[in-house]
Amino acid sequence: MVKKIYFITAILVFVVGCDFRTKPTEYDGSLSITMYVKYRDDELGYNVPLKNLKVQLSAVDYTLPTLTGFTDDSGMVCFSDIAWAKYDLEIRSTVQIPFIDSVGVMHPDSFINIMVVDTADLVEARGLNLPPDTVYVVAASALPGIKINEIYYCGPENNQFYFYDQFIELYNSSDETLYLDGLIVCRIYHMSTWVTYIFQFPGTPVVGREYPIYPGQFVVLAQDAIDHRKIIPKSIDLSNSDWEFVNALDYGDWDNPAVPNLFNLKAGNNKDFMINLGTNVILIGDGTDINYADGIDIATVIDCVEYSSLSEHIKDIEKVLDRGWAGVGMQKYSGTSVERITPGFDTNNSTVDFVNIKPPTPGYQH
Repeated sequence: MVKKIYFITAILVFVVGCDFRTKPTEYDGSLSITMYVKYRDDELGYNVPLKNLKVQLSAVDYTLPTLTGFTDDSGMVCFSDIAWAKYDLEIRSTVQIPFIDSVGVMHPDSFINIMVVDTADLVEARGLNLPPDTVYVVAASALPGIKINEIYYCGPENNQFYFYDQFIELYNSSDETLYLDGLIVCRIYHMSTWVTYIFQFPGTPVVGREYPIYPGQFVVLAQDAIDHRKIIPKSIDLSNSDWEFVNALDYGDWDNPAVPNLFNLKAGNNKDFMINLGTNVILIGDGTDINYADGIDIATVIDCVEYSSLSEHIKDIEKVLDRGWAGVGMQKYSGTSVERITPGFDTNNSTVDFVNIKPPTPGYQH
């Protein structure tokens, strides 16, 4: 079964027009704005018009009514008989397109839902007889929000096969307070339908307001929230972590009473949240889908990062969630982590979004 997918998208607008510098004194019936709206992804093979899409135009410099239109079956929308002015393009709608999987095969009977949110430049009214422009939308998920900022998984320098100092760091790249209530953290084995571990924050998903993450705040999720340097001198101190993974079925799992817990949801799992030292996928979701048996609904995914030490790695997650992978060249037990180049920087391609750093930096950027 293919699940529905939502994306935050960035819109690239290519509009040519004159630079009108004088204030309009009346409506000019010879002016219009006509455009085709398409979803394009050259890597995955998309170049499809978006029909029945709500499009709005708001005049920038003058108090004029907001214009609303809908694209037709060809993806075209036209605003005619409009004032001579510059307009802000606004598209905040959900559209449905055919699903193309990670190997480029189209599934005509399956669809994905794309939520388009524009970040477009201004557009200008032009003559009625000029050809329409094209507005391309691309899946980016680059708008601010909760991001996976750092993953430390390879273990510290040691010859005792010690790797229990693993952690995942989250970051709020938005300018508003967000909430961790009910969010899930998953280890994915292969594609979004193969869930190895699923742990959840306390609270009610989406509407809960008990566990804030403030703008610019880092939040560290430790496998074990202890000072690991007392065991392996070249390890790290996670005793002051913000959260700790705890599995009640793992009787040997350390639980720091001073650190709040994320709890295991997977029946029969008696392991702590341990991730592979060489390659894996880490996914965070809003918690509205915790039915892991049929995978995690990609519509509920907040962020997803795949990592692998091998440059020729075969993808283990859909490319629409992560096109690449972080951690290329990283050695096991090297005390190295992967971290975003800049907190919140996200192009959905971990190959370019992340760098390998040493030592790990839980709770701050290197």
